Amino acid sequence: MDETEPFETNYAGAIYGTILSMAVISASSKDPELGAVAVAGWAVVTALVFFLAHVYSSIVAAGFARPTKATGLVRSASRKEWPMVQGALVPAAAMLLAPLGLVSEENASDIAVSTGVLVLVGAGLVIGRTEQLGLGRSMIIGSVNGAIGLLIVALKVSVH
Repeated sequence: MDETEPFETNYAGAIYGTILSMAVISASSKDPELGAVAVAGWAVVTALVFFLAHVYSSIVAAGFARPTKATGLVRSASRKEWPMVQGALVPAAAMLLAPLGLVSEENASDIAVSTGVLVLVGAGLVIGRTEQLGLGRSMIIGSVNGAIGLLIVALKVSVH
């Protein structure tokens, strides 16, 4: 990894972060001891922990043994992996509708997971269009992303 490489959007990281956030919200929202703010916090903290793990593993894999390149490796890996945290923020932010009094805590978790599904579908469409795959293939990518999100919804419902 070289910090002079042109920056490319890490769609995989953003998708991963969204799925991770949805899973954490689905699981932790079942704990009656946790409020919406705590659930949102756990989703973001989990994404940050995974972000740090990915940055660390990228640095080690790139040869952290070369101290003269350490700063550049840290910057490059952090920039590459940051979309993972960004992807987690949208579902986590939706949880904050409850403390604002706009929805109940139960509805906030449903909205957060549903928002995640929409983000996944949208990301698939953007990826398809960015790669100039045509509308049909873009819709397939968006649908597959959405289906993975719906698996998390099914998990949430089955655990409830």
